[in-house]
Amino acid sequence: MGVSVPNALVKITGSKLQQQGPVLITHWGLSGPGVLKLSAYAARELAERNWEFDVVVNWLPDYNEQTLKERFLQLRNENGSALLYHKNPFGLPQRLWEFLLKECLVPENSRRADLQAKPQNELVKKLTNYLFTVKGKTTFKEEFVTAGGITLGEIDSNTMMSKKQENLFFRRRGDRC
Repeated sequence: MGVSVPNALVKITGSKLQQQGPVLITHWGLSGPGVLKLSAYAARELAERNWEFDVVVNWLPDYNEQTLKERFLQLRNENGSALLYHKNPFGLPQRLWEFLLKECLVPENSRRADLQAKPQNELVKKLTNYLFTVKGKTTFKEEFVTAGGITLGEIDSNTMMSKKQENLFFRRRGDRC
């Protein structure tokens, strides 16, 4: 938790919905602009699914499984003696990199040249297709949508009436009607 990935691709399985952007790993799940935008676009569909769905995250959106396998081969040939835990070649946050290596049962003293096919394939899969299962809403049962809004320049701040549509008024969050 507390790790931020500057650019990841988040997809909702079984749909065409996806979003690329910063992703934050929190103590309760995923957040950040990439996740929030995706949830805004998918709000109706997720409600229809009763908030039970799978999300796939590509932590390295410039790669797919095949191109990442090829990159691992290049890295092995360029600097096979580099320790995997110490030389993170993809710019991921170090804690996330180490977490993924441990999940794939890569020993801490492994060099790039020592990485066996099975853990390498597992690592490639987790880097490009990390699966998360969502079951329900947050603990507080709160949702919010981050898309939309009103440009403040389109509102008369004295009357809170739209400058574009006569007799259309807005209120500030927390104001009483």
